[in-house]
Amino acid sequence: MIEPDESPVHLSVGDLWTLPVATATDNVDGEINNIEIDTTLIDIFYNEVLNKYEFILEGTYEVDYFVSDEAGNSTTLTIVIIVSVTPIYSGYYESINGLEGLELSNELYTILNDTGSYSTTTYGDARDILIESDVWVGFNTDYIYLIYTDTLKGSVNDGYPDHGYALPIWNPNSTWNREHVWAKSLFGTGNYNPGASTRGIDADMHNLRAADTNVNSTRNNNIFTNQIYNASGFGNYSSQWYPGDHHRGDVARIIFYMDIRWGNLTNISDIGYLETFIQWHLEDPVDGFEIHRNNVIFGYQNNRNPFIDHPELVQRIYN
Repeated sequence: MIEPDESPVHLSVGDLWTLPVATATDNVDGEINNIEIDTTLIDIFYNEVLNKYEFILEGTYEVDYFVSDEAGNSTTLTIVIIVSVTPIYSGYYESINGLEGLELSNELYTILNDTGSYSTTTYGDARDILIESDVWVGFNTDYIYLIYTDTLKGSVNDGYPDHGYALPIWNPNSTWNREHVWAKSLFGTGNYNPGASTRGIDADMHNLRAADTNVNSTRNNNIFTNQIYNASGFGNYSSQWYPGDHHRGDVARIIFYMDIRWGNLTNISDIGYLETFIQWHLEDPVDGFEIHRNNVIFGYQNNRNPFIDHPELVQRIYN
């Protein structure tokens, strides 16, 4: 016999769940072998920091416990996990309650574009906002957390040697600058070249990240890919760009935001592959850095990235 209880587990989207510890007894013959646990169907939800499973997608999932003894007897216990119940949204997102599919994405478009007098802050403002929004929450907020690299890096020709931490001081010629995660040349018809006073899609703070100058130049406008053979964990592969394990989820949620916010000016197939972005979103969950950054940008630009606040919206919109 194996314990724990094999009654279905009912969870809501966003709930955390701890894998039960199993015990097995044999009152007949033989010694019990180790219990094997198959968590394949829920591995994508595992949060290593919390040591729990964070279910951000609706669905029915199973975890199998298997045990045998020396005499060849075996038994299996299956825990069924049912994740359901659409969250109740309030405040900024209250108007999306009860909406699905196209209606949901259309309402989010309306919410994200309700920014007041201006569509965005200016491209020039981004230099100062990034100093506040991109501090390294979770490590040391005296430094800037650079996308793709974490820290400052040297030239690709030198193998990206580590040049240390980036300070929150604007100096684009020697340290870090503004990276368009969704490359500006891949908006609409392209030809975007923002100046200090520019507002609009090419100045959207949610799409701008502090980045090492060398790496920003190397990435250029390459679309994103899930293939990499670079020992540094990021870089180009056949003229496509892998953002690194620690940044892939951040990139995906920025891409989803841009896709909804800017409508006809963005098409995900122009910047990468939808399946890849969904995978990255699941494998690299929202963290404290993204939450802090989202809050800071909201204070300046008057809109939020909904896929940071409510990760389950990826499934509800892109399925």
